[in-house]
Amino acid sequence: MALAPKPKTAAGYSLEHADACEQVLVTLLGAFGGLKSTLRLVGGLVPRYLTPQMPPDVPPHFGTSDVDIVLNLQVIAEGNGYVSLAQQLKDRGFEPFEDDNGWKSAWRWMRKLSEKEYVLVEFLRGADAQCRAFDIKLLDGEAVSALAIEHAEIVHDWFDSKEIKAPLLDEGGISIEVIRYADVVAFIILKALAFDSRDEPKDAGDLLHVMRYAGPPDYIAAKFIDKFLSGQHRPALQAGLDALQKKFAEGNGVEGYELTGPVKYAQFLFGRGEEQTDERVAAQRYASGLVTHVLELIREGTC
Repeated sequence: MALAPKPKTAAGYSLEHADACEQVLVTLLGAFGGLKSTLRLVGGLVPRYLTPQMPPDVPPHFGTSDVDIVLNLQVIAEGNGYVSLAQQLKDRGFEPFEDDNGWKSAWRWMRKLSEKEYVLVEFLRGADAQCRAFDIKLLDGEAVSALAIEHAEIVHDWFDSKEIKAPLLDEGGISIEVIRYADVVAFIILKALAFDSRDEPKDAGDLLHVMRYAGPPDYIAAKFIDKFLSGQHRPALQAGLDALQKKFAEGNGVEGYELTGPVKYAQFLFGRGEEQTDERVAAQRYASGLVTHVLELIREGTC
């Protein structure tokens, strides 16, 4: 099966598919049993929890096409007597993603919704000296692996939680689960770093949606300042702030709205276009202005 490319614009996403991703998430939690409290949700499903829809002030998030989970490998490795994770996943209808050449992935699993539709689950972990960023490491004793992402481990400390109700797949009834997901600071840091590495319009769209609707600029900045004062994960904080400055903000020797971040944000909202319409330029200026303002507030609060 060919891996479906992620849509490049907001029009390519739907709330219905995001709802299906949530169903897959609660089904996935059941596969981890007593370890489900160690899972951390990151990626494009998180904004629906950080920025709950409240029309007209907070519009619905665009949605997502997959589910990204950060695993705590230390806890899993210490799970003596735990039933095979791979078998637990298979028992709930998950299967390793297999490409057209027959190569099976151990860090990408899929859950079919129909003959042609599926949700992809990606297992991630923090990078370290033993497993560098973008390396893939097999979990001890499991046919499951995780892709190493720089600074992903921050979500084990910086997360929010919420009880959700969602119908399980295959008419399994309604499940009530507590999900644990990246908090505002962790989400912004990881999205900024993701955008810095791959320049994907969706990353810019997710990032600006959360920075705009999770709270006013002083609220976002205060969250960062609190994290800075805690002394935790300073390298991750600095890397995320540097990425925001480089990709989105004024002060790089060019007009901020002309940087890759604001341009990709406008492309995500309106599609690619040769013509610089007023609407497109306004979105770029808004993106750069918001990020620049938040960074200025953070600097004022940490100097």
